[in-house]
Amino acid sequence: MTRFFLRKLTAFQKPFRFTPLAFVLLIATGLAIPASFAQTDRRLEVIDSKQDPWPSIGRVNVAGYRTTSMCTGTLIAPNLVLTAAHCFYDKRTLKPFPTKDVLFIAGVRRDEFAARLEAACLLTAKGYQPKKQPQLRDVRYDIGLIVLKQRSDLHPIAPLEIAEAKSLSKETRFQSAGYRRSRRYLPTLVKDCKVLGTREDSWVTNCPSESGASGGPFLAETDKGPRVAGVMSAKLNEERSVIVPFLEWQDLLKNPSCTVDPAVKSSNESQN
Repeated sequence: MTRFFLRKLTAFQKPFRFTPLAFVLLIATGLAIPASFAQTDRRLEVIDSKQDPWPSIGRVNVAGYRTTSMCTGTLIAPNLVLTAAHCFYDKRTLKPFPTKDVLFIAGVRRDEFAARLEAACLLTAKGYQPKKQPQLRDVRYDIGLIVLKQRSDLHPIAPLEIAEAKSLSKETRFQSAGYRRSRRYLPTLVKDCKVLGTREDSWVTNCPSESGASGGPFLAETDKGPRVAGVMSAKLNEERSVIVPFLEWQDLLKNPSCTVDPAVKSSNESQN
C-alpha cells in the first residue's frame, strides 16, 4: 500500500490549471474524481492552541511598508519553520519579501500567541519559481523554510520520515491545520482528509482549504505522535486541495542554513 504514495496514479485524466491560495482561488476544470469522495458537510474545528502539539503551528506574517500577507507555518525543529514557498513572494510583483518583514507567530489565538519568532533567512526548494499562473507541475516545488534567528522552546512537530511511510495506505486519514481567512486568529482543523491520488508528484486530497491555510501542515498520526506528511499548497475547489508530499522536500531539510547550498535557494535572490 505504501507504493500508493510513491508513484504516479492515473485517476485524473483531464488537465487543469490553478493559482495558489495566496494569489487567487484556484480554477479547476475536468478533474475526474469518483462521486463517492465528495464531502458535503465539512466543518472546521477550532483547536486549542495552548495544548501540544498545536502551539507549534502558527501564522507566517509579512508586514512591510506597502504589503501585508499571511500564511500558515509549522515549527518542525527548534530553528525551522516549514511553509509554502509562494508565501515568501509578493503576488503582484513576484519579488521576494525582505526577510526582516517575515515573522512566525506561533500558537496564535485571538490576541494571544505562544512565541514571536524572527527570520534569519528564507529558503525554498531549488526548482521553485514564483509565477502568477502556476501549473500543477509547479506544486511539488512549492516548499519554503524559515531559518529562525533564535531557537524556540516550543515542541516541534517533526516531518514524516521516509521509513515511517510504510504506515500509510489508501485508507490513511490525515488532518489539515491552518489559519484560514474565515478565522484569521483562531487555529482550525479539518479531520478525516484522504489522499485521492498523485498527480505531477503532488497529492490531490478531498480536504477543503481556503486563503491563509497555504503552508499549513497535512498531518499523519504515527506511533510517535503527529507528523507533517505534507504542506498545503493550493485549493482546487470547495472540497479538494493540493498538497506537497514529504517526499518532495527531503533535500530542503538536509542541513538547512543561511549559507545556501545547491539543494536550496534563497528567496531573497534577485528576481529579474
